[in-house]
Amino acid sequence: MEQISIGSVVKLKSGGPPMTVTAYGTKLKFGSIIATNVEDKEQVKCQWFDSSGSLQEDVFPIASLTSN
Repeated sequence: MEQISIGSVVKLKSGGPPMTVTAYGTKLKFGSIIATNVEDKEQVKCQWFDSSGSLQEDVFPIASLTSN
């Protein structure tokens, strides 16, 4: 598998839309804010557009992703 890094296009292994990796990080939710911790290389923050064209973002374990 190709190494996942910032800028990689990935998908969840279970399916879903293509997502772009924007940062390494840990999921810390305060309301709707997601903060990242760059020292954590086990998770990545991804962004994608949903079916209505709205930008979405969340943090995923690298082990749950596959390179597109």
